[in-house]
Amino acid sequence: MAQKNEKTCWACHRVIVGKSVMGLCPNCVNKYGTPAAAVAALGLTVGGRYLVKNGGKIVKTVADATKIFRA
Repeated sequence: MAQKNEKTCWACHRVIVGKSVMGLCPNCVNKYGTPAAAVAALGLTVGGRYLVKNGGKIVKTVADATKIFRA
């Protein structure tokens, strides 16, 4: 059983030796790391497109909210 100061993998609960990526052991990085990176890249792409498309509205809304909270 792992001691309190040892890092464990959040997916399989193995003790991690060395550096850990996202709290995963090397086997779980191969399982979960690549799909998570793909989802993150897709999210950044979709979020970036939304920001470019609606950037003016977002800036206006933030400015209006700032005015409300200042008053």
